[in-house]
Amino acid sequence: MEQKKYKVLHLITRLIVGGAQDNTLITVRALDRSRYTVHLAANPDGDWCERAIECADAFFPLRQLRNPINPLRDFCTLAQMVMLMKRQNYDIVHTHSSKAGLLGCWAAKIARVPVVVHTIHGFPFHDFMPAWKRHFFIALERGNRATRDFVITLSERDRAEAARLDVSKWDKSKTIYSGIDYSVLEAQGSTKDVKQSLGIPGDWQVICMVARLDYLKAPQLLLEAFARISVKHPHTILLLAGDGDLRPALERQAQQLRLNDRIRLLGTRNDIPDLLRAADIFAISSLSEAMGRAMIEATLLGRAVIAPATGGIPEIIKEMETGLLFTPGNIDELADRLDYLLTNRSEQIRLGENARNANRQIFDASTMVQQIEAVYSELLALN
Repeated sequence: MEQKKYKVLHLITRLIVGGAQDNTLITVRALDRSRYTVHLAANPDGDWCERAIECADAFFPLRQLRNPINPLRDFCTLAQMVMLMKRQNYDIVHTHSSKAGLLGCWAAKIARVPVVVHTIHGFPFHDFMPAWKRHFFIALERGNRATRDFVITLSERDRAEAARLDVSKWDKSKTIYSGIDYSVLEAQGSTKDVKQSLGIPGDWQVICMVARLDYLKAPQLLLEAFARISVKHPHTILLLAGDGDLRPALERQAQQLRLNDRIRLLGTRNDIPDLLRAADIFAISSLSEAMGRAMIEATLLGRAVIAPATGGIPEIIKEMETGLLFTPGNIDELADRLDYLLTNRSEQIRLGENARNANRQIFDASTMVQQIEAVYSELLALN
């Protein structure tokens, strides 16, 4: 008897370069086409729109789907989603990111989609926002709980936090670590060529951060920490790959610190694996982070990592075993850890190798997709 082919819609707010987007597009591309027809809907304004169109069997642009909250615009987007879901008659709607999750899950319930899954790529609330705003977003997430049949988190910490805050039920959630496409990550590139193209002397040590240049990623903290250790480690350069609203302020900060020649703001890059291979240390200074996709890629390439002890990061970066941790926002601790690794190259190698060996199987993209398909199968069997 021929197996039924199910129709799945993935919904994400934006198609910018980011961890949530990479996770979603890898899933959309890799889902078993003998079992699923896979559609994708998102705001089409973003560097990965073309990639999204290539990944999906059909792509639907939702131009009004964007942040921040706007009641009239969001209501129009909700109505557009409902019409799309009714017209396409989906078996599964799988949402990603907070705005798409809020509107998409309600739309799926209104359209009577049998299975609704949401992946929490990071909570919309954090400890560094005003209390009233945090409580408001928690209330929104709680109110949305009834629209979701199942929640996927990227770490056990986030799964526990979601259950504690009554955002999801423990028995209706599962941690599925975000998968990495190893074929892309391990494509051979020349470290020497990267350094030459950036004008970095071959014997200099390289610190690299890959992230959006925004408030939560707090790149200015890494610049300040780097400034504190720059005199002791003169043959060291800091690379920041990514773009965002903070770029002009960071350029001014580098100038004020008199480190223009040793801090490079590279903007959005398509050669992140090559940059990571050229780095000796991967450092990230986020105030809040679900996991940090570039950080995981760095560990899989055997690079030593310095990261904040937030979100699911401590599940992967074990202090003095697979990397170094610091308290989010604490520049002194971050500077101390940079100094330690720059002084002890043998520790860079040890921590990098330990992290690569520990994380190799956990973050395999095919494993992630298989686990997502298992969730779909279980939920479909209940309907």
